Amino acid sequence: MNRQSLHVRARATLATMALMLGLAVMPSVASATTLAPRTASTAPCNVTIASGSGEVVPTSTSPIIVGVTAGATTIKIDCNASSQASIAVEASLLATAGTSGVLNVSEVDIPGVTTFTASATDTGCPSATAGQCTVTTFAVPATFSATDPNATCAPSTAQINDGVFGCAIAVATAQQAPITGAEYLMTYASQSAPAAPTIAALQTSGSAGSLVNVSDAAGASSHWWGNSLAFVQAALAGVSGGVAPGTCGAGGGYGSTPTSYLKANWFAANSTTPISEAATSVSISNVCYDGKTLYGPVLSGTLAVPATATPGSYTVYLCEINTTPNSSNDAQSATNCGALPSGESWIDASFNFTVAPNLVTQNLPVAGTVTAAKSATFSAQLVTSGATGATDAVTFTQSAGAPNLVVSSTGAVTTKGALSAGTYTASGTTSDASGATGTFSYSLTVSASPVVTAAPKTTSVTGFAVPGKTVVVTVHGTHLTARPKVTAPSGVRASITKSTSNTISVKITLSASAKKGSAVLVFHFAGGKTSSVKVAIR
Repeated sequence: MNRQSLHVRARATLATMALMLGLAVMPSVASATTLAPRTASTAPCNVTIASGSGEVVPTSTSPIIVGVTAGATTIKIDCNASSQASIAVEASLLATAGTSGVLNVSEVDIPGVTTFTASATDTGCPSATAGQCTVTTFAVPATFSATDPNATCAPSTAQINDGVFGCAIAVATAQQAPITGAEYLMTYASQSAPAAPTIAALQTSGSAGSLVNVSDAAGASSHWWGNSLAFVQAALAGVSGGVAPGTCGAGGGYGSTPTSYLKANWFAANSTTPISEAATSVSISNVCYDGKTLYGPVLSGTLAVPATATPGSYTVYLCEINTTPNSSNDAQSATNCGALPSGESWIDASFNFTVAPNLVTQNLPVAGTVTAAKSATFSAQLVTSGATGATDAVTFTQSAGAPNLVVSSTGAVTTKGALSAGTYTASGTTSDASGATGTFSYSLTVSASPVVTAAPKTTSVTGFAVPGKTVVVTVHGTHLTARPKVTAPSGVRASITKSTSNTISVKITLSASAKKGSAVLVFHFAGGKTSSVKVAIR
């Protein structure tokens, strides 16, 4: 691994390790807002590989430990006694991506915690004075053992593809306060490199100024991992990492990669000089973990075709600054994306695009869904970009598709009455007064409306039970279509002889010693539904 490539990225990452591991070693702590005070110190410890594979790479803050081997590498951590170093612990970086419902202690290898011992002779700590050092030897465990089965060290390939790029060791006091400057990002020799990110463009052509909808490629198994941890972004910006969200996914999560870390370069065919565009309308969500599922980064949004782009073929690169210790996915990323400070890199993905004059481009939405019950009132509005005139209205002309899915001249999509389950399409052409033209298509998926089944209910009984005899009574009710089972109290034998949608015939046998009063019969219907009724005993 290139040491320079670790420098700035590791510096920002390591600044978050105390924050993250402070959460991890304190079971009672649920969020960053309740962290114990961190010990103020500068380079309080020295760290070296005592045995096995690995290398300690210096940075401007805490070093990064690379290439360790589980069960073989031991790491000597030699701290100033004044730092009050007491324990060293390893944790999965899932702790930095967890919601407020995730217990961060679950991400820690508790059995592997080691303790520090004061030494009267050691001089390996930063103070380099005998009697002022305290030492531990941390053995990288052969098996990382955390309560959370998803917390693994080394990270799984899927986690690495989502941006969880390693594990961490942190030093804390006996009061479990993380010690600033004694947090170490650690990568394993065995861990895989992340797969390349992907990008797909909805449009393959458009005019200058039109919008291109971008997303992850369909079926992609890797994501935009270069900058997916919100705590790393916060460290780079010198701000707090914020409070962990309550949920992941839509309406939750840690927000998105700052757009200042993104850019787009448009290369015309046979040109080495790109047209650079800010990717301010592109969103790459941060990784988020809810204790069960790791939600990887999701790419969405639009890129604008540069106003200065001339007709012809282009290769378009979306670029994200890589803040992980992993190497770029693209050896040509500096050429494709531009120069960065020494030691920094991009990750990137590209697509092909044709710039054409006088072209109206259809943007999202291009599809919709609705239940059959609500299909009669369904509506949507088609959107375009790239019209030649700045104020030109686009006219839609439908020429094909289902007759009961209608697109008006202004692009409004409606239905002609209720639709049955199925897929309906509409397509046609677009144009504006300046002579720009294009095409549109829209697909509506109608799903069957859920069948709501009323709960069965028993209401009354005709007949009564007699001690020492067998009788048949009729139980009345509603929605009794499914033949149920019946249970009765001790001393009462009951069985169903016939059932309809509103009656159940029940044969009841009582012992001669049965007392007068009543017996409760319970009917058990499909789906776990029950209903009961009292039968008189005379």
